Amino acid sequence: LRDTKPLQQVHAQVTVSNLSDNVFLGNRLMNAYASCGLIDQAQIIFSHISNKNLVSWTILVSGLTKNGRFSEAIELFQEMVVREIRPNEVTIATVLPAFGKLGVALIGKSVHCYWIRHNFGCNVFVETGLVHMYSKFGCLKIARKLFDNMPERNVVSWNAIISGYSENEFGEEALSMFNEMRRKGFSGDIFTLTNGIKLDSVSLITILSGCSFSGALQQGRRVHALVIKTGFQADIFTGSALIDMYANCASMEDAKTCFERMEEKDVACWNTLISGYGMIGCGNEAIELFSQMKNSGLVPDESTFVSVLCSCSNTGLVDLGLQIFDRMQKLWNIIPSSKHYACVIDLLGRSGRVNEAYSLMKRMHLQPGVEILSSLLTACRIYKNLEVGIEISRKLFELKPNDAGYYVLLSNMYALAGDWDCARTSRTYLKSNNLKKNPGVSSIEISGEIFTFMASQKDHLFYMEINEFLKDLIFKIKSEGYEVDTDSVFLDVSNDVKKDILFHHSEKLAIAFGLMRTKPGTVIRVTKNLRICKDCHSACKFVSKVYARVLVIKDANRFHVFRDGVCSCRDWW
Repeated sequence: LRDTKPLQQVHAQVTVSNLSDNVFLGNRLMNAYASCGLIDQAQIIFSHISNKNLVSWTILVSGLTKNGRFSEAIELFQEMVVREIRPNEVTIATVLPAFGKLGVALIGKSVHCYWIRHNFGCNVFVETGLVHMYSKFGCLKIARKLFDNMPERNVVSWNAIISGYSENEFGEEALSMFNEMRRKGFSGDIFTLTNGIKLDSVSLITILSGCSFSGALQQGRRVHALVIKTGFQADIFTGSALIDMYANCASMEDAKTCFERMEEKDVACWNTLISGYGMIGCGNEAIELFSQMKNSGLVPDESTFVSVLCSCSNTGLVDLGLQIFDRMQKLWNIIPSSKHYACVIDLLGRSGRVNEAYSLMKRMHLQPGVEILSSLLTACRIYKNLEVGIEISRKLFELKPNDAGYYVLLSNMYALAGDWDCARTSRTYLKSNNLKKNPGVSSIEISGEIFTFMASQKDHLFYMEINEFLKDLIFKIKSEGYEVDTDSVFLDVSNDVKKDILFHHSEKLAIAFGLMRTKPGTVIRVTKNLRICKDCHSACKFVSKVYARVLVIKDANRFHVFRDGVCSCRDWW
């Protein structure tokens, strides 16, 4: 908030001079108040202007949007249209973010149609706003088409499409666009686009987020170099994004170095590092960092406790986790959110205390959401608690009737219990309703390029090479004691079919490709969209030992770092 005293003095002078109705002065005052965040005062001035013009409406719409009052901005825009005041390019550009933030796709698309119908022509601000809006709607194909058709782009345009991909979890596409952005005009070592556009902190944070999601450490290091060369290393938000990137690539030494070099650290920086240690299975380090944070004088927030509780869950610190959850409420007066409950229920479920987890869920002051229910259902499958599992499944089907993953989990539970008839019934329901479970997909970064593999994918460009290498790999690790765990396939098929399914799991394909294409001693880093199965987990231990490689597997829940035949999770997953 800026110093408003001079502004109020000017406003008072306008009032005593009977100039409150002057549209020019009124517009200037509105804009000034909106820029200071005093949007209520701007609205009062707007109401006193009797002969409002297009600029008056545009200033207030813009002010409401910039101050996060999106519903009011849209209502004012609609009132403007009803009064037959035709919006111009500036008006449309200022209201588009409101549509995206609230997800009001129908109105947003109608404004886009209005723009096309009235043939406004090319405008980089409106077109960038449309790219951002459709990205928020999750319509990435439309956003990309609009972006590709833009005759002029600025750094905000690139940020819009890159962040759109990143926020919608298309990390590879975000990285690809970042590389394209650089190819379009970066020169020398100053990293300035030839058309005069400079790479800003928003671009860097967005790209780091893409690297973080994809586990693209090599790309992340290059972006880190850009951060240093463009002078943003002192920016606290960029620093936090760097910590997050390294943590999500399981490079905790680098994450810790970035953290320690930051002159100023906020709660988010501490939370990110705590979470990173927890994901990799270093629960004690996470708890120690939590203690250091409290000693530094910073007050932990809700996200801090989510990070700490997740760390306890990932490393089996059951009693300590329950103690911290209790103290969070009594000492810090933080009311547990669904995320806190999800961590504690996961903590109890993983330790086999399924009935306690179920009891806690029923005592919650909140309605259990998908995250809590799916965590408990997974625990029911692992510990074969069919009774609770069936009840949890019913609740999940009510919330997510079209999510195939939960039907598959239920089918797997029946299979573990030996009830193949019920298992088949669950899978038959999937087929009859055209529901499909997301296939296992794994990606690996080699020389800055990301390669993706899908489970049972035999039409991959490199499949023939990988298949031959994988056969030799399985032979080698079998000679060291590896045994195929056919129980990891919950289908009523022959063992040969099960072995073939396990042979073609996406992480095995990615690991084989990584071993083929990298030098001895290189760390193999694989990111997977699903939870790693018991067979692949066992195979990775033997691969790390036989090939003397470190394997870093990031699955849907956590990191598994395999070194010399041992996993960092210590089989707690």
